[in-house]
Amino acid sequence: MSDKHPSRTAVIALGGNAITLEGQSGTYEEMLANCQAMVKSIAAIHEAGWRIVITHGNGPQVGNLAVQQDEAELLVPGQPLYALGAMTQGLIGHLIETALLNERGHDIGSIVTVVTHVDVDPQDPAFGNPTKPIGPFYTLGQAEERSARTGQPIVEDAGRGYRVVVASPRPRRVLERDAITSLVAQGFMVIAGGGGGIPVVDDQGTIRGVNAVIDKDRAAALLAAELKADALVLVTGVDTVLLDFGKPTQRELNVVTADEMRTHAQDGQFPAGSMGPKVEAAIDFVDARDGVAVITSANLMSAALDGLAGPGTHIVRSVRS
Repeated sequence: MSDKHPSRTAVIALGGNAITLEGQSGTYEEMLANCQAMVKSIAAIHEAGWRIVITHGNGPQVGNLAVQQDEAELLVPGQPLYALGAMTQGLIGHLIETALLNERGHDIGSIVTVVTHVDVDPQDPAFGNPTKPIGPFYTLGQAEERSARTGQPIVEDAGRGYRVVVASPRPRRVLERDAITSLVAQGFMVIAGGGGGIPVVDDQGTIRGVNAVIDKDRAAALLAAELKADALVLVTGVDTVLLDFGKPTQRELNVVTADEMRTHAQDGQFPAGSMGPKVEAAIDFVDARDGVAVITSANLMSAALDGLAGPGTHIVRSVRS
């Protein structure tokens, strides 16, 4: 990335499953090492002059905390799920900050983590239909035993085992938007909206938390639109979005309009349990902001922001000749 873009802002959404990889138990050392690997591209983007806001998922981490709470209930009071979300914002923010400082020998500029609350609708139908997997994978027997003990529903998740699911309402408003905007304008690299934000509702003038986990890609798209960002980068495990995945007609999507992406989604190209939420979030951002949404891997996100000719899948309002 040769050209400096000091006035451009990118919101980068990292996955909680990239912070605790499949097969890992989620030790502190594992998570820090995974963050260290991911921030190389973020540091390169910052070095190129972009203002950066980092968001992240927390599915494995908040689920592990929930297990700890459940197991220690006889010794210390358990905390509600939304409080566990706040805890993961602090922990993962610390891990990303530490990794960034180590990557550039403490010369990455000013970094700050903002504990972030996100308003949701108390009547959101998601509260009656939990779909968001959190925590570790279980065998069917383990999952059924846990569900019987805690009352939490379980689902089979992508052929890898069974997980607890919780409600995932749509985000409506980032309460700390003005503070984050001010920090970005002052040149801070901001980590915000962790785990999709702490879900809260306005109960007749009183803000209260609700037990749910907001999809981090949806929250990132909302935050990017509210910040008037130029780019939304959704980091995933593949370099590009694929059409006809696993079929002889499989092909990469490089530059595609939001309307074309919407048609592909309606045709069932992007399952809800995998690429669907990212595609939906990308379309939401482009519709709201007319910026570019990029879906790519952590290793390629720096090159992907170099322009539409770069790697990854770029979703735009229209393709200009």
